[in-house]
Amino acid sequence: MSPGLDRELRLAHELADLADALTLPAFHDVIEVETKADGTAVTATDRGVERRLRARIREVFPRHAVLGEEDGHDGPEDAPTWIIDPIDATANFVRGNPVFATLIALRLDGVEMLGVVSAPALGSRWDGVVGVGATQDGRAIHVSAVAELADAEISFGGLSHFDAAGTLDAVARAATATRRQRGFGDFWQHCLVAAGAVDVAMEAEVSTWDLAAVKPIVEAAGGRFTDLAGVATTDGGNAVSSNGHLHDAALALLR
Repeated sequence: MSPGLDRELRLAHELADLADALTLPAFHDVIEVETKADGTAVTATDRGVERRLRARIREVFPRHAVLGEEDGHDGPEDAPTWIIDPIDATANFVRGNPVFATLIALRLDGVEMLGVVSAPALGSRWDGVVGVGATQDGRAIHVSAVAELADAEISFGGLSHFDAAGTLDAVARAATATRRQRGFGDFWQHCLVAAGAVDVAMEAEVSTWDLAAVKPIVEAAGGRFTDLAGVATTDGGNAVSSNGHLHDAALALLR
């Protein structure tokens, strides 16, 4: 483990355990769903998970900051920052689709260095520390070695978002240039890239908390993660993850 991050990684897994204990019992239950101003869904479970994780972070690292989907930013701007999505894919969660997860990241000096993704209904958890390595359920994972788009499997997020961004034609180009195409979406497609099961994943409309945990996992697994312009950021509003070999070719299709 990288010096100085072993304690943080242990906490991230503890936070994931706390989240799983709240999300999994609520899954399949009757849930009151609200629609936020941005049109996305939120439940009492989303809010309860974020409050619980924020409180625990404050207990362990009182000088750290927290950025969460539901309650925004709290703490010094220049402090180490925990970034939380209490339930990524809330729409799946409320419909009984098991593809949802709690996303936990740690940003140091503006760079996401650590990520944990816990998907209890899938029975799986991923983690990664940049420069150290990534795991799925305790097993080391690595991106694929596929070197040609013609041999690649590619995954997309919501196609309506590509349409709204005026890039749906780029999706068609990417589809015809690759061997297989799927729409796994959300956190899962990026975790599949990290595990070598998918070679490229693309999203046209996402927020920082949707990406902050998966970016270090992909990078720790040997891959590359940028926005659609090729900038290594989670703040660009969109994203491409890949095994690295295919990244520039995928970006070229999107442009």
